[in-house]
Amino acid sequence: MSKRMSADFNQQIYEEACDWFVDMRMGDVDAAGKQRFDAWVRKSPEHLRAYLEVSEVWDDAPLVDASRQSSSADLVERARKASADVISLTSTGATAVRSRPAARSRLQLAAAASVAFIAIAVGSFIGYERWREPTYTTEIGEQRSLVLADGSRVQLNSRTRLKVRFTERARNIELLEGQALFNVAKNPQRPFVVTSGDFSVRAVGTVFDVDRKQSATTVTVLEGRVAVSSLAGTSPEISPVSAIQVAPPEIFVDAGEQLRTDDSSSFQPAPANIAAATAWTRGSLVLSGSRLADVVEEFNRHNARQLVIGDPSLAEMRISGVYASTDPTLLLQFLREQPALRIEESEATVVIALR
Repeated sequence: MSKRMSADFNQQIYEEACDWFVDMRMGDVDAAGKQRFDAWVRKSPEHLRAYLEVSEVWDDAPLVDASRQSSSADLVERARKASADVISLTSTGATAVRSRPAARSRLQLAAAASVAFIAIAVGSFIGYERWREPTYTTEIGEQRSLVLADGSRVQLNSRTRLKVRFTERARNIELLEGQALFNVAKNPQRPFVVTSGDFSVRAVGTVFDVDRKQSATTVTVLEGRVAVSSLAGTSPEISPVSAIQVAPPEIFVDAGEQLRTDDSSSFQPAPANIAAATAWTRGSLVLSGSRLADVVEEFNRHNARQLVIGDPSLAEMRISGVYASTDPTLLLQFLREQPALRIEESEATVVIALR
């Protein structure tokens, strides 16, 4: 990399070049942004040269760290060590170097520049990796709407974490926790697949909700059709007769239907209450015989003061009603009226326990 480094290296220019490189790679630059980029490039030949050099270094990123296992700190430290060896050589090496301070200074500057440039290049590499496989999150009480690179729209419920990985042949989403409503842009050549734990949901152009809780994942289809399959114990599954890999069986869920993955006895879709399944988008919780454990988990997505089940036997208690997601007051009022229960409140938690 240092061979490509400009003799008159300017760290600020290279930092700006890296910022522009990542922005342009992400494709999020609007018309005004493109005009600013054009003005920045035209400002001086050094700006154009820095941008081209950063782009060239990106092509060699696998040579810097072929396994892509090192952190940016590891790579920069490696470069810093190499430059320290060079500087040490200038201090203890040939007399000609000692007699030419300018040459020594130039060599030190080149070594330091290589460290800075590697740091900048690694920064752009990490930025690109985050763009290629971004993770979107929401905090307690926060909801967020996204438009993905393919035009699909996603609405995230509170306390949700979602990872996106698009390739030329597939659109893969991993719901790490929480709940999301997907409005998928049609593209039969690139299936849209959402994984949640040991289950996957495949769609082409459809609207569906995926709610991942500790007990189960619930898939509700508003429009179109999805195929749900279990990934547990399916890799690699080989047919002993044909010696061909067997795909996991799929269960099709149509519009107006819902499938809950803990229903291991039948694992079949059932009619869904669409309004109840998507009530979270309107700030409400519509419960119909829901497990107390699931209700507590849902309220805890939206409220800083967390509900806690003090006795495991209460997890299966059934709750019905309509509640505001950000206000558990009515739920607690109902629970206080139950003779077998007691409610213990503090600033941080509300404990639901047996008397």
